[in-house]
Amino acid sequence: MRKAIPLVIGLYTTAFLPGCGESPDKELAQLRRAYQPSPDTDVSGNPSYRFKPFYGTIWTTRVETAVADMRRYTGAPETALFVPERFDSKHPRYTPVRNMKLITVLPMGSRIRIAGLMKDNGVAGGVQVVADLGIGTNTQKGIYLDAFLFTPNRFMLGPTTVTNWSVNPEFLGAIAENQAERSTSTNANVGR
Repeated sequence: MRKAIPLVIGLYTTAFLPGCGESPDKELAQLRRAYQPSPDTDVSGNPSYRFKPFYGTIWTTRVETAVADMRRYTGAPETALFVPERFDSKHPRYTPVRNMKLITVLPMGSRIRIAGLMKDNGVAGGVQVVADLGIGTNTQKGIYLDAFLFTPNRFMLGPTTVTNWSVNPEFLGAIAENQAERSTSTNANVGR
């Protein structure tokens, strides 16, 4: 009988005591919403990004590049074009991308057309350049480009105060179509 009394008091106390504070489920739900895949916003025309002169330009690769599937920090799938240090284990600065699945390695001289600038609406924020790979009937649309394909600016690969968009000449080169329409430096000094 003596052992039964504390057991009954314990059961009674736990059954009728109110909860202490808010449920952690509410905070967990807010955190989950923050990391859910959210649609990117096309900011190609937003004057604050100064992207207009860069939009629609066509470039040729100066090195082998790779198309790969990967997952963003949110878990959302993404297809991207990477520089050699991201996929070639023999490269001296090899830094592989987590969860990357190589689709194909493209030869030097492959063409890409800058198709837009997308703003991440999730926790990470930031922008990514999207391109169409190849020109003509076999074009792969909506490929995200590795940030290393560009020179650092305040929108990508910062910190810097540079607001001009230009490609990294180690990886991409201008073709005749760009030179006829725009300057080869593709400085974006005027908003779209």
